[in-house]
Amino acid sequence: MNKKVTIIIATYNSKKLLEKVFKSIELQTYPKELIRVIAVDGGSLDLTKEFVVSEGFEVIENPKTEPVYAKFLGFKEATSDYVIYLDHDEVLENKNSIKNKVEIIESNKTVKAVLTSGYKSPPNISFINDYINDFGDPFSAFRYWLSKQDLFFINRMKAKYTLIKEDEKSVIFDFSNRSSLPIIELVAAGSMIDAAYLKQIFPETLERPELLPHLFYMLLSKDNNIAIAKDDAIFHYSSDTFWKYLNKIKWRIKNNIFFPEMAGAGFKGREQYENGFMKYKKYFFIPYAFSMVFPLIDSLYLIITRKKLSYFIHLPLTVYTAVCIVGYGLVKIFGYRPHMKSYDEKSVINRDEI
Repeated sequence: MNKKVTIIIATYNSKKLLEKVFKSIELQTYPKELIRVIAVDGGSLDLTKEFVVSEGFEVIENPKTEPVYAKFLGFKEATSDYVIYLDHDEVLENKNSIKNKVEIIESNKTVKAVLTSGYKSPPNISFINDYINDFGDPFSAFRYWLSKQDLFFINRMKAKYTLIKEDEKSVIFDFSNRSSLPIIELVAAGSMIDAAYLKQIFPETLERPELLPHLFYMLLSKDNNIAIAKDDAIFHYSSDTFWKYLNKIKWRIKNNIFFPEMAGAGFKGREQYENGFMKYKKYFFIPYAFSMVFPLIDSLYLIITRKKLSYFIHLPLTVYTAVCIVGYGLVKIFGYRPHMKSYDEKSVINRDEI
């Protein structure tokens, strides 16, 4: 176990949760001298940078604020064999998380990335986190219907994709059938990537930040396999309130409609890797949402399978998302052009810098 590992965390006014994130890193059984932690900060005003330094970790400045660019800067800076991406609101549950993922890659030469076993909602947190940890947002739920919750993630993957190996530590999948790929981002949620391999095979990733969220699909193009580590959940402190989550949905929609230079790292960039019906399924979201019936059926299914009445929220969230898409689409036709803003919508980003 002599492989170096770099943990990259994009930060922006993140001090509130970083103590939990760092504590979960410090509890890891992997040799501490082989772990390097880099916080890539987008101009925090809440002593985030000072806290990172006080904990003995490194800070890199992100002049563009935008989180994908932060992850890109960390990727370029990392000189280790492997890289793990954690968001500032993601906490490792298993103290053997890093150790197990290194062992999985080292013992399976075709595996170039290892996912965690899914998200868990921390206790005493807003009900909306359960929904976020399941699907992220209603549009993604409609497109992929792949739960990222720890209780369901591995089983759903087994049901939909080809399992080629399973042992006590991991499950490994073959995605050679490209007709219906899952939505997977390797630059979040504690995923480990073979960074040395990626930089060698895909040198363009060192020049184009928008490629990083699509590393999963790029790896598959070289016939690599992807593993999921068992018993390796992430506590996800995604949203303090329901209203903040609504703002996040609106932020994502605005970026996809108005700012293609940012959207290339998200949904629009992911489209190029999709085939068959998946390329056209997006056009059915608006009819699905405004039918009211189909979102209601899905809401009832979620209530029954999750045993939580709060999942009725899927219906109004789906309609809200559709209204935002239609509304912003219409005002764009009439020449409206909003400012590009940071993820929390508190800072304006200069488009010329992206």
